[in-house]
Amino acid sequence: MKFLSAALLLAATTAFAQEEAPKHTLRILPLGDPPPFRQEVRGGVRYEIPAPEGTVPPREIMLSANLPEGAEKKEWPLRLRLGTVSPELVVPMPQDGTITVKTAAGAPWVNIPLSKATSTLALVWRTGKSWNEAARVIAIPDDTKEGDFRFVNLTAKPMAVTWGEQKLKLNPATTMVQRMPEGAKALPLTIQYPAPEGGLKPCFSTQIERMPGTRQQFVIYAADGEKPKLPVKVLPLSDLL
Repeated sequence: MKFLSAALLLAATTAFAQEEAPKHTLRILPLGDPPPFRQEVRGGVRYEIPAPEGTVPPREIMLSANLPEGAEKKEWPLRLRLGTVSPELVVPMPQDGTITVKTAAGAPWVNIPLSKATSTLALVWRTGKSWNEAARVIAIPDDTKEGDFRFVNLTAKPMAVTWGEQKLKLNPATTMVQRMPEGAKALPLTIQYPAPEGGLKPCFSTQIERMPGTRQQFVIYAADGEKPKLPVKVLPLSDLL
């Protein structure tokens, strides 16, 4: 009887722990330059030629996590597209705080360290010539609020951000959040990079507007295409909340 009671108590405790396991929301953004557009003519019709292997991120990946004992072990599929944030994936918080990512063929790809917040935006870019090789990851909290404008610098150089009349410095591998002055509806924004010959050169310039129900981000990364016009690129993002 005592053994049966202990077993029932253990089962109830395990079930309660599984029910109370914290959840974490993950999105993935692959960054980089797309390969040159190619097409061919067959039967008088133009067809796009698929990108060569390794010039774009894996289109399909599988994610897994080190979950607490007793939790159901499973993998989660996700589709990736260069320059586009993936759909949200809600997973149980891993014991080690890390999500393991493999290609659809089962080859190891990257490990994503989840942020300490309840949601993560994982920024991924290639470090070699092929996306099939191990990529680099920086994970940041995906918790900006309505009206926030976040800047993320993934380059190895400090960036100069002109926000209206303010001149700001954004160091490598850091983020910065700005908000519009009260009552302002629009604001000029310019991002500049340090040129090899000295001085600053613009890589992004626009007029931003306040949009209710949205948050905006500007991800700055090193160009990795063939003979890029600029060594630094900026990807603007806007999320509806």
